[in-house]
Amino acid sequence: MQAIRVHPAPPSATPYSPTNPAPTTALHNDQIPIPTPTAPNQLLIHIKATTIIRDMLTWPETYDQPYAIPGHDFSGTVASVSPGSTTTFKPGTAVFGMTAADRGSTWASYALVTTDEVAPKPADLGWEEAAALPLSAQTAYEALFVHAGLPPPGLGGRAQMEAQHRQEQDYQHARQLKQRVLVTGAAGGVGIFLVQLAACAGMHVVAASGSVVRNGEFLTDLGADEVVEYADLEGQEGRFDVVVDSVGGEVLERCWGFVKEGGVLVSVDSASFDFVEAHAKRGLRRDGIKALFFVVEGSGEILRALSELAARGELRSFVAASFEIDRVQEAYEYASGRFEGRGKVVLTV
Repeated sequence: MQAIRVHPAPPSATPYSPTNPAPTTALHNDQIPIPTPTAPNQLLIHIKATTIIRDMLTWPETYDQPYAIPGHDFSGTVASVSPGSTTTFKPGTAVFGMTAADRGSTWASYALVTTDEVAPKPADLGWEEAAALPLSAQTAYEALFVHAGLPPPGLGGRAQMEAQHRQEQDYQHARQLKQRVLVTGAAGGVGIFLVQLAACAGMHVVAASGSVVRNGEFLTDLGADEVVEYADLEGQEGRFDVVVDSVGGEVLERCWGFVKEGGVLVSVDSASFDFVEAHAKRGLRRDGIKALFFVVEGSGEILRALSELAARGELRSFVAASFEIDRVQEAYEYASGRFEGRGKVVLTV
């Protein structure tokens, strides 16, 4: 099978590591044996598409073992199931999912996954769109409904919920009682799912972006009640029950002021992993606010919830660019640079 592997540095060079990341020339398309599922409830997936995340070659997990195969998001079909498994997944089933953070391997023709890392692929999503969903959408889901504690979307869906609200005599008052959620970096890879999921759950969503001209109509179409630029947030102090930041830096520093007393501030910006402690030392942290950074865990349950929302047309996935697997070096450089498209950079197999 084809597998993109990170080859080690030449013997005379400094070994590759997060502080000395491998160049794209270290990514080779190798031919290796197809693995066999042997552990309980393990599946072999025939990969159709996977994704490239910015700066993956700086991740510590990339160097845990020699000749590592990167990649976490995937869509594809079940090729085989380990003996004695109790799963309902059968060979040929179309699925999508995400491997655990400490175990890549999806930049390949085949990959081993556990049954809790997959869900049925929504029929209306293509392979590329399905692969672009798991990591970012699960991050958004966990930020809002696990760490911020908001109620997740109901089984009836947003359309049914809004129809019920319209039947209420005091509908406008009901709207005023909605919890207010601010999303920064709303047009980014995670931001687009934060906006959609918060809207599906009936929140009043304020989407902050660098340009309303460029992103306003797009974010409104995703479900945002308001779209603002960062300068427009002046005067919004203490107005939000939940703030989810995906930008970091100065924007995240300002977010402390936007959260209500007793509210929640969550950052999903990877460079802000220590922001709570760092901001406390600088006197930015406010008492009475739950604040945290987290690394997505993912689960089959969340994937199934996302699949249901996508099947109902309430969750959309976006592909910024698509490359065949033998163009992985070009694809990685594209994903790690500045590009205009919305959504994920995808590898097809």
